[in-house]
Amino acid sequence: MEGVESVGQRIKRERMARNMTQRDLAEAVGVGVPHISKVEAGRENPSDGMLSKAAAVLECSYDELLLAARRLPSDLMEQLAENPARSLEFLRTLQRDED
Repeated sequence: MEGVESVGQRIKRERMARNMTQRDLAEAVGVGVPHISKVEAGRENPSDGMLSKAAAVLECSYDELLLAARRLPSDLMEQLAENPARSLEFLRTLQRDED
């Protein structure tokens, strides 16, 4: 998956676009600076709660941060679970389009 932006890269890009320091973001979302540093470097995974707070502070989409973190938003997961066979076929179609 080369070229795909990680959640840490996305958070860093959004933070820097707003001229925020890691300390500014850490204080705004209620975590320590080392955690923000590790998330941005890809050494730690942020919790859903941290992603939600970061999305609000950075004025970006929570769902997009979840996807960058390789997680599905709960409403989308529910829709996929309603019809697993159809959902799998749809996902396989997406995979074939990539190839």
